Amino acid sequence: MKQFFFVMLVVFANSAIMAQNPADKITGVWLNEDKTTKIEIVKTGNTYLGKIVWLAQSNDVNGNPRLDKNNPDLEKRHQKILGLTILSGISYSKNTWTGTLYGPKRGQYAECSIVIDAASQLQITVSKGFFSETKIWTKP
Repeated sequence: MKQFFFVMLVVFANSAIMAQNPADKITGVWLNEDKTTKIEIVKTGNTYLGKIVWLAQSNDVNGNPRLDKNNPDLEKRHQKILGLTILSGISYSKNTWTGTLYGPKRGQYAECSIVIDAASQLQITVSKGFFSETKIWTKP
């Protein structure tokens, strides 16, 4: 009888692990298309956010940490790029995540939609007005 309960416990524990929420597939560390930045996507409540956790060049030419110098908010231009939140308000519905992406190179916010393709890569489509662009992020 004890063996039966032990086996059932193992089966239920394994089922719980395997029953991961499909929305959580977006979590983890991703490498941008240029392979210059790693972004960690985490769940916060019912939404997701992404922060820069690694930069190929974390310092500027003077050896100082790279700053968000193009941010439209003057008060935020002194914040470091490393650790910066660039994906925010990301929510999941019908195999697609949507929210806002911030691009520190241009200092612009844009709406984005994200899907995971057959190769387990993130396809991020960024839209601003009539323009859109798709980038591919991969697991490092």
